[in-house]
Amino acid sequence: MKKIYCLGECSLNIILDGDGRTLGTMAGGRIANAAMQLARRRLPAVMASEAATDVAGDIVTAMLSSAGVDVSAIDRYANGHTPANIIAGIPARISRYEGYPEDDAGFDIVWPRLDSGDIVLFGGHYALAARAHENISSFLSYAAGRGAILVYLPGFLPVQEPRITRVMPQLLENLEAAHIVITRNRDLPLLFGVDNADECYARKVNFYCRSLVNIDAGCRRLEYFSSEGSTGVELPADAPADALIWNAGVAAGIAGALLEDSAPLAADTFDEQWRRRILTAAVRSAMDATAGLQPWQLAE
Repeated sequence: MKKIYCLGECSLNIILDGDGRTLGTMAGGRIANAAMQLARRRLPAVMASEAATDVAGDIVTAMLSSAGVDVSAIDRYANGHTPANIIAGIPARISRYEGYPEDDAGFDIVWPRLDSGDIVLFGGHYALAARAHENISSFLSYAAGRGAILVYLPGFLPVQEPRITRVMPQLLENLEAAHIVITRNRDLPLLFGVDNADECYARKVNFYCRSLVNIDAGCRRLEYFSSEGSTGVELPADAPADALIWNAGVAAGIAGALLEDSAPLAADTFDEQWRRRILTAAVRSAMDATAGLQPWQLAE
């Protein structure tokens, strides 16, 4: 059976209101949240990551496991701290705490067997950080060699890396490895130095990867750019398109749709009908993921 391998950070988000009262906790990062959304839809999701053997690590892995995610590919390292993000107020102020063993290369997991048609969803700062990049790069090469489809979500918090130049080589390497890239309009100036998705695809992405899906929360639009043309859909009026959970839902929807049919992407032939089907699945997944959530759960 084909599976979706979600390669990203395991972190814990602690959400506070403007007065410092705790509203709740949730798994951090789009990749981990996408894994949980996939598992809740009874799709085979495997989290490939690491977490310390501390309380935060226990909480995050328990969240993933209770949602149905396979956590057997999470390395539990000692002598360190699972990343935690304290997110307070609106607009959000973020403080981040983490600690890794000095002698740990990062992403020291037991590699699962990947097969043709499997999906690897990867991204965030975890896919850029120098400490883990060598092992992650080797894993992605292995996945591509086995015929897996690679879906890349570039992005990171400024508190993780204030200078894009430090991670640009890793970013470009990830773009080149990917079969499809998912971006957010608000990230484009930071990551690529451009303000709109059309220019980003034409000048920055197309050279490395021929498929780009962009979430434009401001214009309420989701668009698929490819070498065979572009397709866009309008977002529902009530779509919380800036929210982490909504963005994770887009990634989960695309990964789930590719699990059913990734042949056009593998063959570099993506017609209008197929592009629209991918976008429709992404919007449906994102709306389902955010239905009934509390306002604090929709933090950016």
